[in-house]
Amino acid sequence: MNKKQKSLTNKGFSLVELIIVIAIMAVLVGVLAPQYIKYVEKSRVSADAQQVEEFTGAMTVLASDVDVTLDSTKTYTVTSDTTGKITISNDLKTIFDSLGSVDTAKNYSYKSTSYKAQAITISLAYDGTAKVWKVTVTGQPNA
Repeated sequence: MNKKQKSLTNKGFSLVELIIVIAIMAVLVGVLAPQYIKYVEKSRVSADAQQVEEFTGAMTVLASDVDVTLDSTKTYTVTSDTTGKITISNDLKTIFDSLGSVDTAKNYSYKSTSYKAQAITISLAYDGTAKVWKVTVTGQPNA
């Protein structure tokens, strides 16, 4: 077989074959994309719940630390709005900065749609009747 005959038999892929491959890929993307989106959202919810636990734990440790004096007339809060932006109250930020327990310079925010949809408040307040500091979380979605 000479060079001219080889080039005529080696044509490559036909248009129909390429269209079939593209159609198969489109079906695969159509089936897998929703599952991927669910997986990403589930991981965001998990990360947001962990962030709430981080603040709750830091506030619990703060309340039980004998070296820290808290004002029993104040309520120390970490709040978020419906855009997901988390704000630490100035009093709490000052205490966290002095102890180095939470990086208050970092811009915290929730990433998942379920946590962004809520206005979440984590508060540390003195319960005068029980004579203990209590950490409460309000607005956290049941994820």
